[in-house]
Amino acid sequence: MGWLEDIGKSLPIEKIYDDLASGAVSEVGDLAKNTVKAARCVLAPIDYLATQQDRFQRYLQRVNDKVPEEQQVNAHPQIVGPVMDNLKYVEEESVITEMFLNLLARAIDQERVNEAHPAFANIISQLSPDEAKMLYYFERKEYVLKQSSTFYPSSNTFGPRNTTSNKFPVERLMYPQNYFMYLDHLHSLNLAGMWQRGNQQPTYAGGQQNGVVITSATQLTPFGELFIKACIPEDIEIYEK
Repeated sequence: MGWLEDIGKSLPIEKIYDDLASGAVSEVGDLAKNTVKAARCVLAPIDYLATQQDRFQRYLQRVNDKVPEEQQVNAHPQIVGPVMDNLKYVEEESVITEMFLNLLARAIDQERVNEAHPAFANIISQLSPDEAKMLYYFERKEYVLKQSSTFYPSSNTFGPRNTTSNKFPVERLMYPQNYFMYLDHLHSLNLAGMWQRGNQQPTYAGGQQNGVVITSATQLTPFGELFIKACIPEDIEIYEK
């Protein structure tokens, strides 16, 4: 099994190959032999997977269905290891799971393996379903945000920004009140953000400036565009609340 054996040896499981005929290890070995080709490209024969054998077999079938068999190649363990580990902790029918499986599919697809960046597994593990949805929508269009800020002449300072218009459909999020926090997080991951468009426009009252209007818009980074191409499902609306 080549690199798959290397993964198994690197895990804290003593003498995993000493007795392939015993218990759970044998079951995983049989799975690797009998399931679709994707299993041979992805599944390491390690016994901690045996406890979730049925679940992982379904995952492997889903990955197999995404990639024509003639295009399947061995995935790099730098991607497979984190993905398989994280799949233990997510719901089977969630957008996060689908993102992990999409990444795994890219990793075994010789036509798209260049999209499978090693950092993506760790990024997916940090995302909430709402943030995944935001990336899905950001990829399709920019969303304009308008904010205002009061000017205080006495101190020559501006107050905090107040949102006057937000074109993003926050009602599609499970927690719409977290929209700006999600934006900050996506920016910290170098995936997307909100950037100002043009100059701030001063507002006046009684001939004196009393504030500014700031226009911003959502934008993906080049890294975020690649992440979406590799991982985000084509139809994310089936995962909406």
